[in-house]
Amino acid sequence: MPEAPLLHVSPPGGSKRRGWAFHVSPSFLLIFFCLVPDLFAATWIYTANEGDGTISVIDADAGKRKATIRGLRAPHNIHLAPDGMLYLTDGPANQAIKVDPDKLRILNRWQVGRGPAHIMMTPDKKFILNTNSDSGDLTITDAASLEPVATISVGRSPHGLAVSPDGKLAYVANLGSRDLAIVDVGVRKLVASIPLDDAAVQAWIEPQGRFVYVTGSGSSQVFKLDTASRTVVARIPVGKLPAQLGVSPDGKYVISCDQQSDQLTIIDAATDKVITHLPLGQWTHGLSFSPDGKLVFVTNTKSDDVSVVDLIKLGEVKRIKVGKRPNGIAASYPNSFISAGGKPQR
Repeated sequence: MPEAPLLHVSPPGGSKRRGWAFHVSPSFLLIFFCLVPDLFAATWIYTANEGDGTISVIDADAGKRKATIRGLRAPHNIHLAPDGMLYLTDGPANQAIKVDPDKLRILNRWQVGRGPAHIMMTPDKKFILNTNSDSGDLTITDAASLEPVATISVGRSPHGLAVSPDGKLAYVANLGSRDLAIVDVGVRKLVASIPLDDAAVQAWIEPQGRFVYVTGSGSSQVFKLDTASRTVVARIPVGKLPAQLGVSPDGKYVISCDQQSDQLTIIDAATDKVITHLPLGQWTHGLSFSPDGKLVFVTNTKSDDVSVVDLIKLGEVKRIKVGKRPNGIAASYPNSFISAGGKPQR
């Protein structure tokens, strides 16, 4: 009699490292899927809510908030890292925070610079980087020990942060000095500053690493910079007071959250032309993509909700209430059956 297949399951919101493994029969699988569909809900979203010091945990498919993580003062940015953990900045506390999305609890806190804003882990999982708006620097933290190993001055009021696909360079958007700073992560040194003559809010690198995009809040435009020449190659008009932006995982769209216009501007990345302006909730601020690039999730800071936008139809499909003044957002597809080879079975 053939052996029943080995099934690997990742728990809700969790990393695949701690998945369960057991032998099951095909008949059991049929019953299992019918009885517990909620266990394998596809999409989980996490929002950093500055207004009430919480993290909202959302089942996007069901359109419901499933849990609330408390214990922060005013979390600003949130990042689902390559190690499967959530990392946040808590500005009033001058801290970075590590959260376990499986157990829905805070694991660690550590001091960084003053007024921490955005946070990211390098692709090799060795370092955690965060900008500090009030102290004008970038903190590099050892991801294993959670001990800061370097503090690098980058400009006035650094805010947004992007890391190159190879993890070698960090791009920092400076609101105050109106430029894009470039830091060599390996040598821990500022290597260049590209003037933009505008308050730079956020930076995002497209998947191939050829271009970095930056929102300019004063001029209501997105700057497109060539990473090789380190020059501005395009300026794309968007709505009023753009905040965060992103490039879809397939590289097709550049999307700007235009706060004062309460909208998204969706741009064709190949032509740098605006495709549409999509009205959403009040004060669109942060965004995160589904890994397949079909959806984008957007925080609406003043209406206390998240918009789910279909990038195939270019329309909003649902809106989900979260905590007060949601700012940063992170999305994942953690609940999948994983084969013995480690590839998702969807």
